Amino acid sequence: MNLPAEDKLPRIPAEWEEQEAVWMTWPSQEWWKGARNEAIDAFAKLAAAISRFEKLNINCVPEEESAIMRCIEKTPGAEAKRIKLYSHPTNDAWCRDSGCLFRLSPSGLLQALDFSYNAWGGKFPPWDLDDALAEKMAEAAGAELIDARELTLEGGALEFDGAGTLLTTECATLTKSRNPGLSKSGAEALFEKYFGVRNVIWLPEGLANDDTDGHIDNIARFAPGGKILAAVCDDSNPSSSILKRNLEILASSRDSGGRKFDIIELPLPQEPIYATYYDGEERRLPASYANYLLVNGGLIMPSYGGDSDRIAAERLSCAFPGRSIVMVDSRIFLREGGAVHCLTQHQPRCATI
Repeated sequence: MNLPAEDKLPRIPAEWEEQEAVWMTWPSQEWWKGARNEAIDAFAKLAAAISRFEKLNINCVPEEESAIMRCIEKTPGAEAKRIKLYSHPTNDAWCRDSGCLFRLSPSGLLQALDFSYNAWGGKFPPWDLDDALAEKMAEAAGAELIDARELTLEGGALEFDGAGTLLTTECATLTKSRNPGLSKSGAEALFEKYFGVRNVIWLPEGLANDDTDGHIDNIARFAPGGKILAAVCDDSNPSSSILKRNLEILASSRDSGGRKFDIIELPLPQEPIYATYYDGEERRLPASYANYLLVNGGLIMPSYGGDSDRIAAERLSCAFPGRSIVMVDSRIFLREGGAVHCLTQHQPRCATI
């Protein structure tokens, strides 16, 4: 088999590389009905935090544009001049999963991957507007659209080091409800085709009670200098055995150059957060500090209101020295299943801008 030369492959930059903008999706009136005002306040705080560091593009419905900007402008720290709204109606607010995934072509041009999207294996219909979002974002960003719809994937299932290695989970990628019949080897061939990676680290499972089936951005993230931030917890957490197994795999993994990673343990929130699920059963929510967003010069981390917030901030600061750490209370986000990283999608800077 003749493999393409490294300089002929596309590349997904690491999230800590220079960015042109961040995207997020404003929730429609259908979401957070029981706590709409609290949710909108949290979205405005997240938008304001991002705008302090770089440009922010927001997908929304046109009739709400004025109200959205008023809400953000009155939020302390917001830089309204860096925010642009786009008339891109959606079903849901999780831009990381339903939006496009940006990559750079071998010559450094901005491209946007359009995967098939089915709301985490068909869990939450309808998803027709979300499935159409990638194409709209690509056009707005001036990116070449790449048809990758032979794969059903979400951005939260993928973590890149920018140097040829991908972290993902079997539980959220090789499911019958997303990619029936797809093997690891088949997936890796497609990952090379679309991401330019030849080194894939597979973790078997994600956090317990995670509606995404176990996205990687809740359990393991790359950091500069050959580091991996790995979620850990004590035995009282239902994810305990899962994370211990994942930690063993990460400790023995190597990057594309054959080097072992430096593993930094990132504890999950010690204080449990519960909610009643749509099936009527109360469960512990999958709160994680790994669901942070990197921006130019900063790191926006989810906070959950407990003493664990400070410990997580210290660990993240050590992994990303010199960056301003900004906390955004994510308890209201978590009630619908995610946090800061799930709600955003970064757009890398490229030679064409």
